[in-house]
Amino acid sequence: MRLLLAAATAAFSLIPMVSQAESVKLTTLEWPPYVMADGSGTSTDAVKSAFSKVGVSAEVKVFPWQRAINLAQKKPEWIGVYPEYYAEGSDAEKGGDRCLFSKSFGVSPVGFVQRKDSDFSWSSHDDLKKHKIGVVRGYSNEEQFDAMVAAGDIKSEEADDDAQNILKVAGGRAAAGVVDKLVFEHLTKNDPAVAKVAGDLVLNDNLLVEHGLFVCFENSDAGRAAREKFNSAL
Repeated sequence: MRLLLAAATAAFSLIPMVSQAESVKLTTLEWPPYVMADGSGTSTDAVKSAFSKVGVSAEVKVFPWQRAINLAQKKPEWIGVYPEYYAEGSDAEKGGDRCLFSKSFGVSPVGFVQRKDSDFSWSSHDDLKKHKIGVVRGYSNEEQFDAMVAAGDIKSEEADDDAQNILKVAGGRAAAGVVDKLVFEHLTKNDPAVAKVAGDLVLNDNLLVEHGLFVCFENSDAGRAAREKFNSAL
């Protein structure tokens, strides 16, 4: 009788361990429509769906971008940050200093917004030297463009966020502004200030770059294991 009771107790104690789903925590930023203020959005849907396919529940939380990056890099409870553009300088497997990049789970088409009455046009990076270009402070745009801005070869007008960047172009503070196509379209419909000037603006037909979107996993054994599971679902 005692043996049966002990066996039953042991079996019962295993139930929570077996039924408890594996989970991971990821940081992100508010970047509509990819990530909304509440953490929902197209990128979140893609990341959660991929993890779900391999039996992993993904919890996400929105932070200011720099904090999102720092938490994922330095706090073990946060296994990664998304959505990121690939950067070799951040890739720990290429001598970078931050994280392990996943496979791409989406794309971000990045180009220039300009006034409809503007003479702004470009076909090479050298063409951009004669214009002042709006950028969002702290954003990575495109490798050659960013290097030219940093070197002073391209004059830039900094903004705090995408909406302000667009408004500066509308107001003539910059000849054009770097913006993600889907972000621009979202803001023209959902941001009152941008919607008010949207009729004066157009996206240039020539894209600057089409980025892949990635999860940047913590550079650790746990991060590597989480990346392997995530990649297997893509």
